[in-house]
This record gives sequence, C-alpha cells and structure tokens, in this order.
Amino acid sequence: MLRPLRVINLASTLTNYTAGLRLQDSLVEERRQGLVDDTLILLQHYPVYTLGKRGNASDFRTPQKDLVKIGAEICSVPRGGELTFHGPGQLVAYPIIGVKQAGLGARAFVEGLEDSIVDCLAIYGINARGRVPGATGVWVGARKIAAIGVRISHGVSSHGLALNIETDLSYFQHIVPCGISDKEVTSLRQELETQGQGLGVIGLQGPARIGTNSAGRTDSNFAEVVGGFIACFQKRFGFSIG
Repeated sequence: MLRPLRVINLASTLTNYTAGLRLQDSLVEERRQGLVDDTLILLQHYPVYTLGKRGNASDFRTPQKDLVKIGAEICSVPRGGELTFHGPGQLVAYPIIGVKQAGLGARAFVEGLEDSIVDCLAIYGINARGRVPGATGVWVGARKIAAIGVRISHGVSSHGLALNIETDLSYFQHIVPCGISDKEVTSLRQELETQGQGLGVIGLQGPARIGTNSAGRTDSNFAEVVGGFIACFQKRFGFSIG
C-alpha cells in the first residue's frame, strides 16, 4: 500500500534561506509528534552559502565578507556534508520523512534521494549516477549536478538535496564545493547545451528557458522539472501524493 506524501511546492518563487529552515523545522517537530504525514518541501533560495557539520571555513576561496557584499548569505547548518551554494535556478528539496517508521537506514535513504535525481535527469536524456564511493551526490561524468546533505534525528529526516537546473555556476567558484577541489559543478541546462539541446527541444511546453524571470518567478520549464522530480521521488519511496 502506498504511503501518503504531502508536497509543499514553494519553488515558483524565491525564499529566504532562514525562512525556509524555520518552515522545515516546524514541520519536523510536527512529524515527530505524528501530527502530519511525511512531507516534501520544494524551494528556490536567494543566494546563500551553507556550511554543514563536516564543513570548514578554509573551503571559502573568497573572503566571506566579500561574498556578503555581493548579496550572498552565509549560514552554518546541522546537516551532513560540507560547504555548498544554493540560489536561483536550483531546486532545493527537504524531505521530512519518518525514515525509521518506513524501515529505512541512513544509507538507503540517501541512495533513494540519489536515485530519485538520477531518474528525473533521465527524463531529459542525461546519463547521471549516484552511489559514487566517497562522493555523495549525483554526477554526470566527473561533474557534480546535485548535492545531498541530510540530518536524521529521532527517526525523522530533514535538510536534503539541491539539484542544479539553471543555477548561475559562477557562485561555486568562490568555494570548494562539498570539499572536493578537483571536480567541476554542472547543471541540467549546461548538460543539455553541451548536447546541442534545450529544454524546449525535448518536448516541454513554454519557452526554451528555465529558472527565474525578472519578476522573481519561475518559468514554465523549471516547473516541469520540479514536477518530474516529485514523480520520481514518489515512485522511488513508494508514496502516493496527498
């Protein structure tokens, strides 16, 4: 029997990172108390660098004060992983899941997140892979397209993943992303353009562009990718959409 999943999709506009965390934390507490079903929050953030439990300030290639001057926020968070970037054109997903109740260990949960992203990218003809030894996340060749950093406390997960759809990849030049200095970061748009394609070429409705427009709202193709990810997540973890 499929389990119910509540989806809170806020990815059509930009959300301040700390506001997103407050929403997540309140729902985590409600999930621990059994007041709500498993929940998937979907967001896009204003530019922010987040430092996980294994992160190190030395992973900033640019002084933090200079990053603040260009409008980026810097936050330390209690998730796994190191230093990464979130910003417009990137899908951030926070699965608030009763992993213990579902009989999932931490490794199986992370691998399920990786597989959900791989399945989503396959819709667009991108051959991605997770489960790379010593390198959590999702990769296209030697290029990282999605980062994963989760926290599991009292049997409930929080934080989650970030998938680069049409992210401004120049922000990653200021840091050592996820503690890996010798690998590139990529996005869905960059991979499609490398193949001589665009999202509009492969059957999506609307303009052949994704990400946020000048009004701060997402274009239709970004929403299509979000919808594809939701479906892949649902299938991988055995959820119905409530």
